[in-house]
Amino acid sequence: AINAKILHKLRYDDWNDAVNLINLSRERTFAGDLTKFIIREGDDCGWLGYFIGKSQKLENMCFETFPQERERVDALMVGFCHNQSIQSIDIDSDIGEVGFRELGNFLGNNRSVKDMNFFSFDMGSECAQNVASMFGQCQYTSLKHIQICENNLHDEEFAQIAAALAVQPQIEELALYDNIIGRSGVIALGSTLKSWRAPSLKKLFISISDIDDECIQVMAAGMINCSSLSELTLSGRYLTEEVGLRSFSAVFQSGSCCMEKLCLSKMNIGIDGASALAAGFSGCRSLKSLDLSHNILGDAGLDAIVAGLANSSNLEELLLSSNGGFSSTGLRSLATFFRTAENGINDEGLQALSAGMTNRCNVSKLDLSYNAITDEGLQALASGLINNSNLEILQLSGHRSITAAGLRSLSDFFQSESCALKTIWLVDMAIGDDGASALADGLVGNTSLKELRLSCNTSGITASGWSAFSKLLCDTSSVNNTYLSNHTLELIGRWNNGDTPPDIVHYLEMKQDLAVSQVEMVKVKVIMSHPHLNMEPFFPWRLKFLPLVVSYFDEVKSIVGLSETGQDLSIVYQFVRGMPLLVAGSYVGQNDSAQSRKRKRDVEREA
Repeated sequence: AINAKILHKLRYDDWNDAVNLINLSRERTFAGDLTKFIIREGDDCGWLGYFIGKSQKLENMCFETFPQERERVDALMVGFCHNQSIQSIDIDSDIGEVGFRELGNFLGNNRSVKDMNFFSFDMGSECAQNVASMFGQCQYTSLKHIQICENNLHDEEFAQIAAALAVQPQIEELALYDNIIGRSGVIALGSTLKSWRAPSLKKLFISISDIDDECIQVMAAGMINCSSLSELTLSGRYLTEEVGLRSFSAVFQSGSCCMEKLCLSKMNIGIDGASALAAGFSGCRSLKSLDLSHNILGDAGLDAIVAGLANSSNLEELLLSSNGGFSSTGLRSLATFFRTAENGINDEGLQALSAGMTNRCNVSKLDLSYNAITDEGLQALASGLINNSNLEILQLSGHRSITAAGLRSLSDFFQSESCALKTIWLVDMAIGDDGASALADGLVGNTSLKELRLSCNTSGITASGWSAFSKLLCDTSSVNNTYLSNHTLELIGRWNNGDTPPDIVHYLEMKQDLAVSQVEMVKVKVIMSHPHLNMEPFFPWRLKFLPLVVSYFDEVKSIVGLSETGQDLSIVYQFVRGMPLLVAGSYVGQNDSAQSRKRKRDVEREA
């Protein structure tokens, strides 16, 4: 019955109540799934292929199975091959030699399929060979993106596929995550990249295992040929470094390099490799994002990297997280220009970084998490952030040795007129009540920070510390202090406000809950916090000010649905009590004027 409904949808291109996806499968995951067409033994696939071929709205095709008998294959493909609407094909299992061959024939005559994805199944040697044969049949000019992820694909198996891709120079994105790609596979891929004529590759993502300098050299030669490459992610175990990474320098120094996003994480990059990379960065002005997290740079390595980035005025993200293992002695030992703390960067390295961020820095995201930074290091970093107007995300998580003294050093940055910080991460840190007070005091007057990310349950903050945040968000000591409270913060917690005390959440989510502007929220806080407002300071304005006050209360009532609190009447009463002669005189004057007009009319009648 479900198969019949799917055929009906295909026939009439009726996709109003389902995604425009058909999945050829052996079994249905749940009853009523209108995406899975179950291929049973002996089923006639002719109508399915015919309606797929006629469809003009079907965009996604997924294969978990494929008929293997020649007669059924022909019945399916004779119509299927006419389709020109499918844009994405997902392969979720081994569909056999026949299936991959027929898909190759389909792609060869198709001009709409842009994406082909192989997801989460053990590909195996035979399947890899069939995939390689499919890619090697001919150039599929419309195919732009290929993903082969989580397929337990081994080195030699991937090498076959990489070699077959030599006839697909139109590929723009190649993602090869979470497989076991080693020396042979990387060399084969590098050779393919180098062989392409007029390549279109823009993005390359590959997870590697146990590669050496020769692999990196071959890959670098291939990347130089791909002059449109703007995004590269290369992560995994790298056995040696200096010679291979020096070849990467040639990639960045080539006149055609347009690299914008580079990720070299978990690559075992130390001082020698960092120095080799830095030589290339000096000639790469296009770089916007650099991720060197999970490496072993150390202060000397980072110093080399930062020196290489001196001309990278377009750099927006600098990610250097999870590279601890430095003693307090080591963290204080070096002092050179523009050093940071992600890859074992010491306090003096942070002093160098702060100098760089003061002089010229367009970095909007800085990740220094889990690097054993101390108070002294944070103080050095903070001193360079004071005049920075670009930094929006600062990640400092995992530094449990930072105390209130270090956090207090951020106050000048928070309160700077140029501060543009929107999110700060302080997860897995022993902030405590003193640290909470330091943060709260520093954020008074800040108008940019929206998210203070911390671990509520493990931060050591008690009721005393939370009271500091409550006062930050709504200081009820006076109307003026309420007005000057922080009305920008929306989150204090790790992912949401779920573990934050309810009274704090009330203020954090007030703007969203009431669907009001920040100006309106300030008014609500004032009225809710000060039920008896003193109007005496406004008496010099006389009764001219009274309509404004009444309007103010009417607006707040419409926002929060206040009942007859009497606050507005109390305000009117204060004016009447404070200026009785003015009010009475006004009434008498109006009455006398009316009597005068009446006498004038009577005289006119008598005349």
